[in-house]
Amino acid sequence: MRGMLAALCLSALLLIASSVSAVGGAQYSVGTSEEVPTSHLLESHEHITESSYQDYPTAMRELMIGNIDFFLTSHLIAADPANSENTPGLSVVGMVEETESYVPVARIDSSEDRGNTELLDAINAALAELVWSNSLSEKYSTWFLGETELDSSDYEDYIGEWPVPTEGTLYEIIDNKRELVVCMYNQQSPLSRQDGSAEFYGFEADIADMVAKRIESHYEVTIAFRPHDSGGEFEAIEDLKRGDTCSYIMASITPQKAISKGLRGGLPYHLDGIVLMASGESPNLQTVQHLFMSEQDNKSREFDQRWIAITLLSLFIAYQLVRRD
Repeated sequence: MRGMLAALCLSALLLIASSVSAVGGAQYSVGTSEEVPTSHLLESHEHITESSYQDYPTAMRELMIGNIDFFLTSHLIAADPANSENTPGLSVVGMVEETESYVPVARIDSSEDRGNTELLDAINAALAELVWSNSLSEKYSTWFLGETELDSSDYEDYIGEWPVPTEGTLYEIIDNKRELVVCMYNQQSPLSRQDGSAEFYGFEADIADMVAKRIESHYEVTIAFRPHDSGGEFEAIEDLKRGDTCSYIMASITPQKAISKGLRGGLPYHLDGIVLMASGESPNLQTVQHLFMSEQDNKSREFDQRWIAITLLSLFIAYQLVRRD
């Protein structure tokens, strides 16, 4: 009996001490810039102090020297290595809010224009293989900081789902050696750029080329593949609709935009959104989501963990003291 009372007293003392040590919780300072609206992600979190800057280069410098803990900005700003050339040591922690996904876009089949669904199905099968083999993530690392946010489990159902060409666009490419042409344009970002000779390079150009090679490999044919410079998004859509310029589009178009233009989108090859940047001076976070956990959430989780540990410790102490009694 004396052993049990001693164990309970010790448990109470440990619980009080742990509760006192947990008071206060973690406080973070997070930078934002005027180019990208992100305040809505912070305003409901009392443990986060927002520091607003006029532009992202200023915010990134403040992050680098440790004046702020983290920086919220768009993926295209954070993940472009050119934007952090003067602020070494910065990294992308992860995606906070997904805003857009970019997909290959094809025409919708009609009585006069068939085989586009088959072509998009073949592109989807190729993309699924690229994601599952980590080939896409490896290529992503060539052009961006951080890691791709694509989830390979979302592509599982498309592995091996290659269509049998029957007629129209895909049939003409596979059986009649018609060119596979992808409409693109210079976005002046890691997604797509043009060099002095107007050749495309960047993430989208590489993925389009890898898709063409996967289609070649599966159907055991040689495909004449080339990108076409449409000059802009509107022009790329019009080029595809005409049907005489390109087979599909890979130019940072969302599924919603494709539908609104009477076209059809495939599987995502890239996700865009708001990401969290950190520096060597930043506090450690287990995940991006831990930044936004309220103090009460943290206390509740810590409290539950303490109770489990204290209960086990109490049982052990009681057992040892009862044996002595």
